Amino acid sequence: MTAVMCDGLGHGPLAAAAAAAGVAAFLEDPAGDPATLLGRMHRRMAGTRGGAVGVVQLGGGTARFAGLGNIAASVLGQGRRKSMISIPGIAGLQARTIRQFEYELPPGAAVILHSDGISSRWQAAALPGLETRDPLLIAAVLLGEAGIHRDDAGIVVLKP
Repeated sequence: MTAVMCDGLGHGPLAAAAAAAGVAAFLEDPAGDPATLLGRMHRRMAGTRGGAVGVVQLGGGTARFAGLGNIAASVLGQGRRKSMISIPGIAGLQARTIRQFEYELPPGAAVILHSDGISSRWQAAALPGLETRDPLLIAAVLLGEAGIHRDDAGIVVLKP
């Protein structure tokens, strides 16, 4: 299972066009590894205002993640949150390097990617048992608890 979170810089039609270019590049062939997919998205977003992108692939008890910019990604399992590394930069404009990292997925874990419209300061301890819930409920709780009301927000929740 592979998923993407793409947030165009700023707001409005130009941000939407940047995100659409990235998502179109992902959808061309979503079967590659996250670093390869992110590299293709970065190249395709050139000429747009750019954005933040995260690509995650789940399988075999592992999450492989490649991120560029301020997409937050975490593994939520066993009552703890493990943050994934996203490299500083702007997809389409500036990427010194694209790296992929691997994370162990505990049984029953959820993988969460979100844009900067949701504060990355939420605490797993304040939301006991959240990872056991349906992905839609997890997304709704995080949006309600950590959503920044003056910004747009995107969230993807995956359960392997």
